[in-house]
Amino acid sequence: MTEQFYRAFEERLRGSRALIKERQTVYLPFIAPLKMLYASCPALDLGCGRGEWLEILRENGFEARGIDLDQGMLEGCDSLSLPAEQGEALETLKLLADESLALISGFHIAEHMPFERLQQLVAEALRVLKPAGLLILESPNAENLVVGTNNFYLDPTHERPIPHLLLSFLTEYTGFARFKLLRLQEPPELAKAERVALMNVLAGASPDYGIVAQKGAPAGQTALFDQAFEKEYGLALDTLARRYDDGLQEELECFRRQLEEAGARSWEVETAFRGSIARTIQAEVKQAAVETLNETLRQQAQQAASESNALWEQTRQLNAQLQQERQQFESQLQQGRQQFEAQLQQERQQLEAQLQQARQQLETQKQQDRQQLEEAQRSAHHWYLQANAYEAQAKDVLSSTSWRVTKPLRLLMIGLRRLGRLPAQVMRRLLRPVLARAMRWIMGRPELKRRLVDRLRRHPTLFQHLRLFALNRGLLGPVPMSPVHAPILQGVENEPVEGLSLLTPRARQIHMQLKKAVQEKGTH
Repeated sequence: MTEQFYRAFEERLRGSRALIKERQTVYLPFIAPLKMLYASCPALDLGCGRGEWLEILRENGFEARGIDLDQGMLEGCDSLSLPAEQGEALETLKLLADESLALISGFHIAEHMPFERLQQLVAEALRVLKPAGLLILESPNAENLVVGTNNFYLDPTHERPIPHLLLSFLTEYTGFARFKLLRLQEPPELAKAERVALMNVLAGASPDYGIVAQKGAPAGQTALFDQAFEKEYGLALDTLARRYDDGLQEELECFRRQLEEAGARSWEVETAFRGSIARTIQAEVKQAAVETLNETLRQQAQQAASESNALWEQTRQLNAQLQQERQQFESQLQQGRQQFEAQLQQERQQLEAQLQQARQQLETQKQQDRQQLEEAQRSAHHWYLQANAYEAQAKDVLSSTSWRVTKPLRLLMIGLRRLGRLPAQVMRRLLRPVLARAMRWIMGRPELKRRLVDRLRRHPTLFQHLRLFALNRGLLGPVPMSPVHAPILQGVENEPVEGLSLLTPRARQIHMQLKKAVQEKGTH
């Protein structure tokens, strides 16, 4: 694409220099407070083109310069001696120092850049701007359906439309303190119009939009810009769509009222016609002799009849239409009633089937319960008879002669068993002191003690009994035991000798296990 082609293209389709300059004055309320904060107000216009915005900035006291890639567009700046040079926007920003500019602007450059480079451009602008400095980016508004689907693609250098929500979020995400959306260039008369057409909805939304983003600064500085940031700008697509819907609703309501008025007028004409006919007939009877008057009245009657017939035909057509609509409504109502009755009948049948099934299940369960009850009664009767039989046998045995004869023998056997236990208890009581003295004597001879312990370990049960005996009498201190018996014997050394000496080894083992379980439960 040649440089002269693009300049001619801009001249034809974008608009004249005077028109563009007039449109850009909308940003003056935003940039005016910058002159109160910074004396020189250095500014950079990216993609300055013919220099309309550069000219506005310099007229308002800004030290502004511009850059543009298209040399053909820069010729317009050269003709007005505006400070502009050829260069690339992002690379130029990267060369600038931090907080060196009060204003950075870019009119219709965002849609020419890949989104990754646009992200870098916004980030570099935030770095270069002074506190409370402004970034202005303007772009075609894809919210306007004609612009988004047709006009945007007239420029062969456009990448893709950038919705205003995306560009405003980009400035916020990058770190700008606040931003303002300006919808621009909509027809002035459309903004105040109460009724809009469909074409207004398609092409009437603001064809361009601008994002004014401000860098963070103390509250006293940003307050100077609040009035400009609080104002609303332009026409949104949803606003026009709502106006269009409201207009359609009003038209439908007006048409309905006209129909009602036409029906009322038709009834009035019909009533007047019937009264006229009655009066005409009455006049003919009274003035039958006046032929001329009769002819006059006949002609008037014919004319009135003609007009009445026309009105009657209109009324008949309206009545026929209403009758047809009523029949359709009654047909739909009848069809709905039939469907409802069919559905109700089907649900009733399903409910009756479910009830019948539940009744059968209850009958089956009842029959099973009855059978189980009868079986339980038969079993109870059987065991009742069996118990009576056993009781009778026991009574027969207790009342038999052999039971009475063997009673002395049974008593003798019980006494003998009790006497058989006495020698073992007596022997234990006699042998315990002897065993204790023997163990004291062995404990005083370490070599003999070691040999006996080695031999006794081969008989664990006997070894444990002897060790418990020695512990209960204070003859043996705590010594390592086998893992099997160690839990049993833990705590025996601290147990009172008098309490455990009367228990058997098995009883002492159970006692220690219970004690250990109680201690573990207490620790938890």
